[in-house]
Amino acid sequence: MANELNHIIVHCRNRRESAAFLADLMAASAPVDWGRFTQVNTSNNVGIDFADDLIPPDRINESHLAFLVTDDEFDTILARLKKDSVPFWPNPMKSREGEINHLYGGRGLYTLDPGGTVLTEFITTPYA
Repeated sequence: MANELNHIIVHCRNRRESAAFLADLMAASAPVDWGRFTQVNTSNNVGIDFADDLIPPDRINESHLAFLVTDDEFDTILARLKKDSVPFWPNPMKSREGEINHLYGGRGLYTLDPGGTVLTEFITTPYA
């Protein structure tokens, strides 16, 4: 049996705000409310279900999502972050704000959702 990732649940402070932020950065379809979740679908049909009522807000840990994107998509995401003055970093430790990395001959960055609980990474080259 082939194993394919179908969806993941990401706990956050405001499901609609976090889902809209990610969908906007990725130029994805508008998020869809589905029961207690707000879902963003990726180009390979993996659903990212944002939930804000399953875990008490004081117990939410930072989640990490990583996306492999094309150079053009990276440029568009970076432009959106800069246009909206959204902080981004070259590493998950969130040091050197406003810089990107050039690991493995590509480019990468990390940014946080508006609620500060979902660290999203965009890379143009997969890790070796």
